[in-house]
Amino acid sequence: MSALMAPNPLVVRILERLATQPTTSFHEDRVGAEATKIAKGFGARVQRDRWGNLRISPPQRRKGRAIWLVAHMDHPGVEIVGKREAVLLGGLAPAYFRRGTRLRFYRDGVPVPARVQRYFPKTYRFRLVPSPEVDRLRRRDMGTFELDDFAVRNGRVHARQLDDLAGSSVSLAAMGRACADPRMNLHALLTRAEEEGFVGTLGAIEDREIPKDAIIINVEASKAIPGVEIGGGPVIRVGDRRKTFDPHAESLLLAARSKLPKSKPVQRWLMSGGTCEATPWGLYGWRATGVAIPLGNYHNQGPRSRLAPEIVAVKDLATAVDLIESAARNVSAADRWDDEARKRLAGYLRRMGPRLERTR
Repeated sequence: MSALMAPNPLVVRILERLATQPTTSFHEDRVGAEATKIAKGFGARVQRDRWGNLRISPPQRRKGRAIWLVAHMDHPGVEIVGKREAVLLGGLAPAYFRRGTRLRFYRDGVPVPARVQRYFPKTYRFRLVPSPEVDRLRRRDMGTFELDDFAVRNGRVHARQLDDLAGSSVSLAAMGRACADPRMNLHALLTRAEEEGFVGTLGAIEDREIPKDAIIINVEASKAIPGVEIGGGPVIRVGDRRKTFDPHAESLLLAARSKLPKSKPVQRWLMSGGTCEATPWGLYGWRATGVAIPLGNYHNQGPRSRLAPEIVAVKDLATAVDLIESAARNVSAADRWDDEARKRLAGYLRRMGPRLERTR
């Protein structure tokens, strides 16, 4: 079979299952249900916490220090708040909501087409063009942007919602490997309402069900910035717009990267295009780092102020799963990575220190 005819890797097939489910903050139920089916299909244990987050673990308890992958199940969208009136959930520039912009609401699971009549940026509210279908919508009905659900073309995924269903899919694919490999003490937390201020992850932090000695790896599709290439490999995320992340946790990913073949490149960058869930975990005392999937058309913000599908590279998704597997198979590699760095530095002082003293 030629490379062009090769089937998509498991992570992409998982992503298709998630991306075809409508989602936005506080309305992640369909993605959560699909993610639960996928995880249980691997034999994983799945628990829903009081916030609606999913905690996913291997079928049996594992020894050693745990790694917890964190990704979110929501994406910017809209919600009905009154007759012919909706509110934006998540962040997008006002220029993307000109008159006539198409939306897709859901009433009892049935798609309902709608168009923007006017957008009010100060309140994030929309007035919708009247129609018999729109008039049947009720408060709390959710909606998405009217874009293609999912397609793979020329090695890239184009979909309406990849931030952060891409990260959720990488996490689920990695959990599939962990369920089959007792060396991997790997778990996943799929959170809700990240786009509205990390609400689900803050709830999980408050509950303290994740051990304080665990290493947190936030897995997120993140806006591609200058220096980061879509298709150049997943990114070891040094930090985000708010802060830099834990260097020891990053050492685990650096050690894992060194084990991968050159055909599976991994980038390293401070991804300053947004703030991710690693930041609150770090602020509340966990060792947290991140793996970013470079993302085009961040939050559906395409060229010429037009809504457009988000874009990620298939090989970036696949390599991210390999990177996480490499990390989870040998958590102690982070300690060795740091020890070796200290030894290299100490060698400089042993060799050059006497000369420095003589020439003081």
